[in-house]
Amino acid sequence: MLIRHICYALVAFIGGAAISSGYFAFISLIGVFPKLAEKVKGNRHYMLVECLLAYGAVAGNIVYIFNIRIPLAIPGLAFVTLLGGIFTGCLVGALAEVLNVFPIISRRFSIRRYIPYIIYMVAAGKLVGSVLGLISTGLV
Repeated sequence: MLIRHICYALVAFIGGAAISSGYFAFISLIGVFPKLAEKVKGNRHYMLVECLLAYGAVAGNIVYIFNIRIPLAIPGLAFVTLLGGIFTGCLVGALAEVLNVFPIISRRFSIRRYIPYIIYMVAAGKLVGSVLGLISTGLV
């Protein structure tokens, strides 16, 4: 039984390392982390952020493989969801800036003065989608 758990932990660690490596290679290739660090003025914590993201991917794999239940209740779940949403929003914003999505779209569709409203609507859509996801799983 102990050998089986050790093998599961090893597989989870290797899987997390592989997923993290691919993820970081993609994000580093397009230069999102430097832009994100520049925006939040966290250049001195750049390596810490990268390490924490890698550790989070490994921990997520371990939780998934061992089917570990983490009793957070509704406030804890809301907090974790909020942190995930903040991370996703920052990553998407940095990715959009790196790829110059908003300037290209605003020029192509002549919507330059409506850009703030479009960003608000994207954020509101993300919020509504997250709440609907929580409701559909029966957590709210």
